[in-house]
Amino acid sequence: MNGRKRAAIKASTSIIPAVNQESPILPCRILLLPRRTIYEILARLPIKTLFQCRSVCKRFLFFISDPEFAKLQLSKSQVCILIKTQPLQNASKRLQLAHVESSGSNFQVSKLNFTPKSNLPTIDISHMNACNGLLCLVGSEKDYNFYVCNPILGEFITIQPPYKDIQRGSFWGLGYSTMMDQYKVLQSYYPVVESNNRYVTAEIYTIGTGSWRSIGNAPIDTVAMPFNAFLNDTLHWFPCTPNGSEFIHTFDFYSEKFGTLPPPDHFREDDKKFTNYSRIGVLGGCLFMIYFTNSTRFDIWVMKEYGVKETWTKQFVVENLYPKQGSWDFYEPMVVLNNGEILMLYNNDAVVCYNQKRKNLRGTKFFRTRSQFDATAYTPSLVSLNNVAKGEQISRMQVTKDYDKLCTDEFQDCVDCGVQLVNPICSFPPFAVPYGAVNYHNFQPDMYGRNPENRCAACADRRAPAKSFLSLWNM
Repeated sequence: MNGRKRAAIKASTSIIPAVNQESPILPCRILLLPRRTIYEILARLPIKTLFQCRSVCKRFLFFISDPEFAKLQLSKSQVCILIKTQPLQNASKRLQLAHVESSGSNFQVSKLNFTPKSNLPTIDISHMNACNGLLCLVGSEKDYNFYVCNPILGEFITIQPPYKDIQRGSFWGLGYSTMMDQYKVLQSYYPVVESNNRYVTAEIYTIGTGSWRSIGNAPIDTVAMPFNAFLNDTLHWFPCTPNGSEFIHTFDFYSEKFGTLPPPDHFREDDKKFTNYSRIGVLGGCLFMIYFTNSTRFDIWVMKEYGVKETWTKQFVVENLYPKQGSWDFYEPMVVLNNGEILMLYNNDAVVCYNQKRKNLRGTKFFRTRSQFDATAYTPSLVSLNNVAKGEQISRMQVTKDYDKLCTDEFQDCVDCGVQLVNPICSFPPFAVPYGAVNYHNFQPDMYGRNPENRCAACADRRAPAKSFLSLWNM
């Protein structure tokens, strides 16, 4: 065999892959991006999909568990509808969460069920409200405790009331102070005083301090919290038995004071008689209230600039309501969909949709319950109580504990090129990404508080001082 044939046979056999040869591990392309870009992508996913991404790999679990990512995700998360039946049905002791989007004339509904085994500390609750990604549950008459939880993560804390065997007032709720970056729980009580003049005292619990503080007297009015009551660090409500000069009552969690807001100019003193039928809440980031002109129509007024009376504007007109003999029905706007339709709670036993173009109502079948239900606006989030309730006794469901065991590695980025590093003291790249493969010099190096000394090998070599000719000569 001559040399040419021998070379041809050698070349042909060299391209035949071995049977047991493993293919090289290719890097995940999304992990080649800077961390900030990855966070922006993940934050736009639905909460159900995002929660499933925690099981993809340790890197995704670390990203989704980052407090900075939790803040970004909360800012982009959409309001969902959380319901609790009255009373809780024995066949289905759970809370139901629904995220509704419009697709033409149809709905796209994504649902989650919250159960005591996986998400909730208890199901024996009397009231609930939500604020800034967390949920507050009030125990029943047998259980006077408050529970602040994140049902998505299965984390919760238990807050014991300041007094036991004392009648509760109607003011309560979870709130958040942006300036102080603190979550707080408000509760009112009737003191045990033998007097004909009954008054109500208010106490507040700042999560992380472990104690209640008295903040003075509270209004005596009976209160029913609306679907979405929280805006600008403040709770808003209508008193069921108004006896003051204003329609809208408030509590500011920053100043910790009760207050009022003015209604539109055309509201009269006689209109207070219909506050049982009127509703207040938040739509599209603005405060709104509804005003019944008659039994088949109401107007939705929106305060364009918070706290400024002159900015009240009649935004929507809802006509052709369902007829009912003897009394008026209860309607409470909840969400305005992308196509302009308005989802409303109807008599606490159905969710109906109003089409502004056709001016008609139609029923929906989001929640199939056999009894009335309470509905609360809840923005699902990945805000961990470990970051907002430091000093509290935080309890976790078993599923959360299993995830915590996986999220143990420390991931950081190269401050120069943005490539992701695992334990920067190590010399091997993560996920088969070669050092210096990604070069994003416009990426802010201190975006997530990275150590300025964390650099990949390629960037470290480039930053090394150049050796002089004499030093090279002496090597």
